[in-house]
Amino acid sequence: MRSKWGLYIIIMLIIILAGGLLIAKGTDAVSQAENNKQGILNTAQDAAAYYVDFYIPESQIEQFHADQKINVHFPYLEQPLVKEGVVTSVAPSPQFANLRMTREKGQADLSMYLIRISVPTSKDLLPGMTAEVQLDNITD
Repeated sequence: MRSKWGLYIIIMLIIILAGGLLIAKGTDAVSQAENNKQGILNTAQDAAAYYVDFYIPESQIEQFHADQKINVHFPYLEQPLVKEGVVTSVAPSPQFANLRMTREKGQADLSMYLIRISVPTSKDLLPGMTAEVQLDNITD
């Protein structure tokens, strides 16, 4: 009976250590979700291009500036597509505050800024499709 409990404890420790390593490397599910921002493809007024609005946390807003080129992914197409988009605007102030999952002492709400990215039209794209930007691939 004791060896059975000992085995359970060893397995639990391995799982905890493996999870800690994934978090440290940024490959856990939460870290990956935070680095992939999704938005909905919309039609611009001139109908010559589409645009996508993304909400970016204040800790990463400095990575974005007007006229910056960014790859926009469309992951749910039969053949996933990547289009080069251009940042057309960056909000000068936060649009809303997103409550964090934990409210430990000293944590504040996370402010989210709106960025708009213009995407060229394509026969494969339709308004309403999901677009994605991977924040860990953005460089200045």
